[in-house]
Amino acid sequence: MTDYQLIRSKRRSLELRVLEDGRVQVRAPNRAPLRMVQAFVDSRRQWIRDQQQRQARRPRQRWQDGAAFCFRGEPLQLDVCQGVSRVQRQGGYLQVRLAEPDQEAPVQSAVENWLRRQARPLFEDSIDRQFGWFAAQGYNRPTLRVKKMRTRWGSLSARGYINLNLALLHYPPAVLDYVVMHELCHLQHMDHGPGFHALMDARMPDWRQRKALLEQPLYQP
Repeated sequence: MTDYQLIRSKRRSLELRVLEDGRVQVRAPNRAPLRMVQAFVDSRRQWIRDQQQRQARRPRQRWQDGAAFCFRGEPLQLDVCQGVSRVQRQGGYLQVRLAEPDQEAPVQSAVENWLRRQARPLFEDSIDRQFGWFAAQGYNRPTLRVKKMRTRWGSLSARGYINLNLALLHYPPAVLDYVVMHELCHLQHMDHGPGFHALMDARMPDWRQRKALLEQPLYQP
């Protein structure tokens, strides 16, 4: 039996998360019977194992001078030193200037803020390039929200939002385009049935190869 932490709230659905340290969290509606929660966990047992193995393979990101991380599939080296607060890219380096450069937490915060500034225009561009066909079918363009998500790369809400994981910036642009296309296809097919996969094949024939890149244990926040 899989051990897990149960968190109840006013939510309507069950959600499963595997944290960075391998612990399992289940978020459930306040009145969901325990047997239903347990059945849900049991049905995702293989997925849980896969996620735990993936977390174990993922290198721990360091936030200090000389450390490297991937940006759009290419390595960048952190150049951290004391100075007036700013972050900018110079070739293969990301220059981080801080009042306290020896502390990893401020470095991480500064880099993540920089990533967020890069994310919105890049994510919007990916949506714009791929939305034309869906617009022709009469669908409204979803509104972008950039998030840090631990268990999903993206999602499409019934309220018209497309949520994309900030960590997609660590992967090649082709991977971002795959996740965007995946979510856009949910405009027409909300499930992952044959119709959804047929539409993915039609709109992005190499989507399976792009998806496989997400299994690579890249450095990321």
